[in-house]
Amino acid sequence: MNTLDCLIYISRTTLAPVENRRQLDDIVEVSAYRNAEAGITGILTLQNGYFIQLLEGAPSALDLLMLHLHFDKRHKDIHIVARETIARKDITGWSMIGPAPSVPPHPLIDAMLARPPSSVRPWREALIEMAGVPA
Repeated sequence: MNTLDCLIYISRTTLAPVENRRQLDDIVEVSAYRNAEAGITGILTLQNGYFIQLLEGAPSALDLLMLHLHFDKRHKDIHIVARETIARKDITGWSMIGPAPSVPPHPLIDAMLARPPSSVRPWREALIEMAGVPA
């Protein structure tokens, strides 16, 4: 039986604020291609100096991706805040999606950055809402 995990990590950006949007768009574009090959789906945002990413996929694929992320100089202090086995992916139709340029910071994500919940559910709900993923 194939299992799926949902993993949420946060990391601190090393980017200058003027680079944020361009770099976020670049990461989403490159990740969409690479994640499709690995069977990973996800949402990425950058808020208040932190990258917040939701990833869904096979546990081994997520482990490999996390290993590669540690070599990306655009962020540091990577911390997995939640990881759980899931029955199905919630992010379908995209291998990676980010917020539209006009989307303001999500207030619930700000609160969770201050006190990160250890459950995947609140992160999933806020990131799905922020990205405008259809339910």
